[in-house]
Amino acid sequence: MARPTDSRPRSTSARPAAGRPAAGRPAPSRPAAAPAPAGERSRPSPQKGKPRQALPVPPAPDRLPTWTGVTSLVLRPGTATPPLAGHPWVFSGALAHVVAGPGASDAAGSPCALFDQHARYLGAGYYNKNSQIAVRIIAMGSDGLEPAEFPALAGLVVQRVRSAVALRRELGLPGAATTAFRLLNSEGDWLPGLTADRYADGAVLQVSTAGAWNLREVVVRELKALGCTWVLVRVPADIHPSEGLLGGSSEEHGEVPEAVTVLHNGLQLQVEPAGGQKTGMYCDQRDNHARVAQLAAGRFVVDAFCHAGGFGLHASRAGAKRVLCVDASQRAVDLTLLHAEKNALRIEVQCNDAVLVLRGLAGLPEAERPDLVIVDPPKYATRAAAVEQALRKYTALNAVAMQAVKPGGWLVSCSCSGLVEPEMFLRSLGQAAQQAGVAVQLVEFRGAAADHPSAPAHAEGRYLKVAICRVVSRS
Repeated sequence: MARPTDSRPRSTSARPAAGRPAAGRPAPSRPAAAPAPAGERSRPSPQKGKPRQALPVPPAPDRLPTWTGVTSLVLRPGTATPPLAGHPWVFSGALAHVVAGPGASDAAGSPCALFDQHARYLGAGYYNKNSQIAVRIIAMGSDGLEPAEFPALAGLVVQRVRSAVALRRELGLPGAATTAFRLLNSEGDWLPGLTADRYADGAVLQVSTAGAWNLREVVVRELKALGCTWVLVRVPADIHPSEGLLGGSSEEHGEVPEAVTVLHNGLQLQVEPAGGQKTGMYCDQRDNHARVAQLAAGRFVVDAFCHAGGFGLHASRAGAKRVLCVDASQRAVDLTLLHAEKNALRIEVQCNDAVLVLRGLAGLPEAERPDLVIVDPPKYATRAAAVEQALRKYTALNAVAMQAVKPGGWLVSCSCSGLVEPEMFLRSLGQAAQQAGVAVQLVEFRGAAADHPSAPAHAEGRYLKVAICRVVSRS
């Protein structure tokens, strides 16, 4: 590890692409604006006909520290607030200068040091010049002073993995009733681009950035040292081209089983590590499954967009008089049936469009409608430009769901779209109630299970929203 030098290398000013604001966040989309990183207030729109002028880039600091093999990055004035507050991302528009240390690589995911305009040290991470999220921070600076030796990212990752495992143990994971859980939660565990779910004696590690890919072998070694007999590394199929990774690819470490049986709140579920979405199973709803089951005893329950049947299976076990699970995917329906058989639970399933089924239920006499409806649709907003359309979809879906619930019944509405902020989502529920001609009481608002921690300043990490509502007549 090299010590910093006081000489000032030739620097390259990093100018934002045309139309990209220099405020350290993605360019706003029309008609919806991309949410600003937590800790940074949105700026008022300029007057029509008077485009905002970008602030001039000040010269690079005279005494900017550099290290061998490390790129030093200097932020534009006014853009240091988010990382100082603990936000782990820096957008490309926030960078003023890129200064390569001796032997530094410009390959995606290379080590970098972050500084404010006055050369105060903000932290260490990795840099991708091709990505809109240019910097992902692994370690924050503490006092503005750069370290004598730049920290090795591999060493930092080992510390982060061990800390993440210790947190799960404090949460009682794994436990007698749960052997499937989130072990590493990317930015929430200061491991940007690295997500790992533990499934019984193994783990699936999802890698979503070039920098994380460079560090994957360190993580695999640590996971195996901590007791995983097998680790499957997966790259998401929809990974952004700027990361330079092959979407949908994978590599095996140890003998990866085709299927593994895990415990989820005491239920036996089957996970296919190399199949399914994400890492093979969604662990984030575990606590919500248990909470909603408390409302199910003696009631007619509909689990719309059921996926593997999580809500419906819990409701059946809790004593629901009838459970209907609906999903448009035959694979999901088959998996739900398999899980019901494994756990000797009685449910009904339909491979059908959930909205059509809910409309049919809404047309029944009140006494025949469900007492509890859960809607957990797939992500509607995958990019900022799709937020407005996603909100319209959430409104339309929940309006139909509210009409399907008998008066005095319950609606559990979920959203996994991180770009849809909680206030937006709740507002759409209010609009849905207006369209449905009912009144709604928000009884509880929840998020992901406790094994999905997030940084307080990183609102993007709190993607899951679960609203537990009581639906009553307006009259």
